[in-house]
Amino acid sequence: MKNDMIKYFKIVGFVLVLATVFGACEGDFLEKPAGSDITIDTVFVSTSNAQQTIFYLYHDDFFGADNIALNWWDNPQAYASWSEIGDDLYPSHKGLGKSKTYISGAVNSSSGQMYGLDWMYLAVRSANTFIEKASTIPTVSEEDDAYVDKMLGEAHAHLSYQYFKGMKLWGSVPWIHQRLEGGEEAIPRPSFSDFVDSMVVHLDIAAELLPARWEDRWQGRFTSVAAKTLKAKILVYAASPLYNGEIPNYASGYEHPEVLGYGSFSNERWKRAADACKEAIDAAHAAGYGLYQGSGEEKNIYDLAISLTDEHILYQTFESANSEGGWKYCHNMMNWPYGIGWYNRTDVMYQPTIQHIDAYQLSNGAFPIDGYDNNDPMQPIISQAGMDAGYTDQDYHLNRDTRFYQNVVYHGSKFGENYNNKLINFDADPTVPDRTHGDHSEFKTSFMARKFVNEALGESPSITYRPVHPILRLADLYLLYAESLSEYNGAPTGDAIFYLNEVRSRSGMPDYDAANYKGASDKEKFHNAIKYERKVELFLEAQRYFDLRRWKEGDDLTTNMGGIIINNGAVSRIDINFSRIFNEKMYFHPFHSSWVNNTEGLYQNPGW
Repeated sequence: MKNDMIKYFKIVGFVLVLATVFGACEGDFLEKPAGSDITIDTVFVSTSNAQQTIFYLYHDDFFGADNIALNWWDNPQAYASWSEIGDDLYPSHKGLGKSKTYISGAVNSSSGQMYGLDWMYLAVRSANTFIEKASTIPTVSEEDDAYVDKMLGEAHAHLSYQYFKGMKLWGSVPWIHQRLEGGEEAIPRPSFSDFVDSMVVHLDIAAELLPARWEDRWQGRFTSVAAKTLKAKILVYAASPLYNGEIPNYASGYEHPEVLGYGSFSNERWKRAADACKEAIDAAHAAGYGLYQGSGEEKNIYDLAISLTDEHILYQTFESANSEGGWKYCHNMMNWPYGIGWYNRTDVMYQPTIQHIDAYQLSNGAFPIDGYDNNDPMQPIISQAGMDAGYTDQDYHLNRDTRFYQNVVYHGSKFGENYNNKLINFDADPTVPDRTHGDHSEFKTSFMARKFVNEALGESPSITYRPVHPILRLADLYLLYAESLSEYNGAPTGDAIFYLNEVRSRSGMPDYDAANYKGASDKEKFHNAIKYERKVELFLEAQRYFDLRRWKEGDDLTTNMGGIIINNGAVSRIDINFSRIFNEKMYFHPFHSSWVNNTEGLYQNPGW
């Protein structure tokens, strides 16, 4: 991984120049930054200079899964992640970051934003500038010409990538197709339909210009496969209920409903999404991508979270410094388990809740927990399958989906097995010998996240914390395709079931059985199967928050969190006094009031 894109190309002086060239001003952030013309022509005097514009777009300020909190100084995400808001987690870092208002339901148009329009348009301006200037870059060979074309493809891909980030938060946003100078007419938000089609057009261009694979030294950059996969994902989102149907009731009377979605349902949108998914899958297979299975059923998901594999289509990796000037990318992800040997960190303990644990199927594919009395996690309803399997809270960890063991550190499990043979002991009684955790007041659920943590840390100084954060991976694409096929056909097809089973079988889970899922129809049961797979397969990958919103199932996010306590070996459920609240108007996030006030033509989303 030493040649990965993300650890390269950040020369400090050059980046400061780019920040000036592409930076946003304090007023209308769509306009030309002050003084930018001083240096822009010097940026495009050679391919080596011009490529810095592209490298700038891969910085973690703009590019990344945002799945695990970064250090407080890493803007705009800073000490927060979408996983904290969407996955069933207790994110116990110091005071929480910007995620706090989203979790509590208190977010408003004055709140700090997890990803702001000002940051998004900073990246858009950079991409538009390269597209505008690409034809002026002097080249010295056919190879140089080809490289400029590839970078042009990257610029088109990054443009759509940024707008998709915007779409997931706000619906359509003003489409800027050129480098603005200031003084132009106000640019309105386009219709949702036009917005989606524009992203698709740019990704089609990108797919034509980009290679299916880059040489090793350029790993991590956009490829034609990534462009096609991103297109497929955008079209699946666009076909989903939030956008592909009537405008939500709370937005009734909103003056600009066309920016929130199509306003009516068309099943053909699912067909368009399915076709795009199949095209991306075929391209991925042809380029040598495949589900990672190199570590066996019991370790595959864990290992692909810390190692680059052929399943990773687009991803983000981190290094403490690059080899071309010493610029430091974000290198401290806040996902350290507290108090276990060398891992003694208090910054963040991503603690899965009892709701997350209860959600895992048994190894036979059935669910042991059927819900809760009065929606209270202290009162689980044991399913018939759970009773047949002899489920008790005392033995909650027995015979579960292997992804449970790969995602979660729990009492009685092993952790850091490469150098520590002791079992994890989370007993709360301080007189119990060989406890392996501290008594930190914020350790509340008695679970910790295992995914994305290299258990070999501490074995030697040469082993570092370098997780691979997937933005697009093949398992995600398989599930999107299976979902699209079932939605379009009104029931799961053979191909839909096949691709779902490919993801399940990689972890040793039995094939899809509709009898294990709730639903009044085959389509509903299969939707719940997709919902399950995406919850456990893509845990901590910043997917669930956006999945639940696009399905208009945001109510699932309103939860009173629970955990367990172990006292002299006895397991009991506890209320951890932590709640997550989802308000219906959060289906479309607010624009910050300063953006609306300072940008002519930008109007607020409904309810804010």
